[in-house]
Amino acid sequence: MPADLGPVVFLLLTCFLVVGGVLVALGERRRRREAWSRFATERGWQYSESWGQLEVQGLHQERQFSITTETRGRGKSRHTVTVVRLDLGDSVPPELHVEHECLGDKLLKLVGIRDEELGNEVLDAAFDLEGLSPESREVLLADTVARALLEVRRVNERFCIISGLLEAERRGTPSSLEALASRVDPVLDLADALHAESGRVRGYQEA
Repeated sequence: MPADLGPVVFLLLTCFLVVGGVLVALGERRRRREAWSRFATERGWQYSESWGQLEVQGLHQERQFSITTETRGRGKSRHTVTVVRLDLGDSVPPELHVEHECLGDKLLKLVGIRDEELGNEVLDAAFDLEGLSPESREVLLADTVARALLEVRRVNERFCIISGLLEAERRGTPSSLEALASRVDPVLDLADALHAESGRVRGYQEA
């Protein structure tokens, strides 16, 4: 190859790689949109997109549900997360606060500053708890609720129930029906378990 063609070949290869990267990104973006739209349609929910943010909204147990993409951080730390939100209604008392226990919470426990506890070693180690009542203790300790709580914690980087609103957050954007279901179904399973157990506890108390 003549020496004077070297820069031209390099430029062509660079352009090829850039164009290829753009086409791959556009294809992935299209697949995401199609997956989110189909996911919403199959479950009787609504899909929307605004400024690159994807969102599905609907009702579960007649309570507002959504899954949406949001941006976190700035500069090099800027990234996208997917957040599932669900209004739990009267399935939990409004004063109940359940949050994914972080390293800071564990360090506070070492110096004697502790949150409220259920008496279940696994749940107490996994969550920061406040506003526990006898009713909410019984509901959270039920096997179906405990398993669902731990599953939601396992598949998410952040999780909380505050003022009756459940939020679960994980980095990245699902691009398939299966990936979307893996984010949403554990939250819905937890909501169903909470609804069933809270109804059972209230019924028992009224009887």
